[in-house]
Amino acid sequence: MKPLDYLNAVLSVIAFCLVVITFSILGLIPTVSAKGLPQKFVTVPLNSDGSLNVKIVNNTVDVNIDEVRGMPLTGAIDVNIDEVGGNNTNGTLPVEIDK
Repeated sequence: MKPLDYLNAVLSVIAFCLVVITFSILGLIPTVSAKGLPQKFVTVPLNSDGSLNVKIVNNTVDVNIDEVRGMPLTGAIDVNIDEVGGNNTNGTLPVEIDK
């Protein structure tokens, strides 16, 4: 390919890109938007420390935790709960760990 042909090809590509950019700025190229689709996700407010307030509706909560930060759980741990059924607990609740 001759140098002049190469230069013409490069300038043609640049000109084509400039035309596409101009059409998009002028609104001649239609844009696609997903505003009309049904929303499956909502935003939830977080506390300042990044935690999330959760209200448990069901009386029974099945929780299975094998490890915390890579350490396996054995024995008993204390779980701090602020209130149960709307009543303050004023302390910790001992929880036995069964495997």
